[in-house]
Amino acid sequence: MKNLIYQYWAGPDKPGVTASTEKMAEYAKRIGAQYRFDNNIIIAGHKCDVPIYYEPANPLVDDSFDQYDNVALVDIDVFPIDSLSENIFEHLSGEDAGICTEPMQPYWRQIYNVASITNTNDMRWCSILKDNWGVNYSFDNEGRPMVYNTGVVVISKKGLQKIKSTWPSFQEYINAMRRAGLPNFYNLFQDYFSAFIHKEGFEFKSMHNGWNSYVHKLGAHPNAIANDTRTDETKLVHIMFRNADNWPADALWRVTNLPVTLWNLPVPPNWPND
Repeated sequence: MKNLIYQYWAGPDKPGVTASTEKMAEYAKRIGAQYRFDNNIIIAGHKCDVPIYYEPANPLVDDSFDQYDNVALVDIDVFPIDSLSENIFEHLSGEDAGICTEPMQPYWRQIYNVASITNTNDMRWCSILKDNWGVNYSFDNEGRPMVYNTGVVVISKKGLQKIKSTWPSFQEYINAMRRAGLPNFYNLFQDYFSAFIHKEGFEFKSMHNGWNSYVHKLGAHPNAIANDTRTDETKLVHIMFRNADNWPADALWRVTNLPVTLWNLPVPPNWPND
């Protein structure tokens, strides 16, 4: 099998960018996959008018990726745990794509309003998807729209061809969200991808959340906390703290591999309430 791990970054190099690319390249080598990192190369940006948010999706519009049996899109703030050797590509079993959920997000979006990303707007978004493209979205046991995170995505060869031949263009989707008056968040790649994996004829798999265990700021000043979703089954850690790309590699290694009490981060005393 010819597999590829793909990462993208726009802007000057930063310690966190270097650390992530080095660790992901090492992981790719361990599992016999190829690795590609694009820096400041505009591909998807020529297809839509919010380019920076779609460049990580370059494989969806660039034919140079068609040669691979599977392509993993991995955000630049994702890090493998030490010596990870389990092969992420072996977790697709004929599906078109695999992606992890953010299992608590539907609840958080009920009780918090961050940049108008709310359960109410999620419900409006689902209705727009249904009205425009006949998409039947997925909901949790409480009737809330599921949240999927594109920080780690695996796409098969046949899945990539379905995306290119049957999904609407980036710009068509963006225009529909703007006409509906939804907040900018809903225009971006994560929601685009989350929407159309539900398109009829496309088969996706909810991967084990250990492949995208995120750590992030939860709540609002002055009561925000560092929320840690890692477990004993974590494989890849998605470090979503603001400015973490400026942290040194050793700090990011500690966040990836050690308990919160041992992180010893280069942050102000009241962090994450900064």
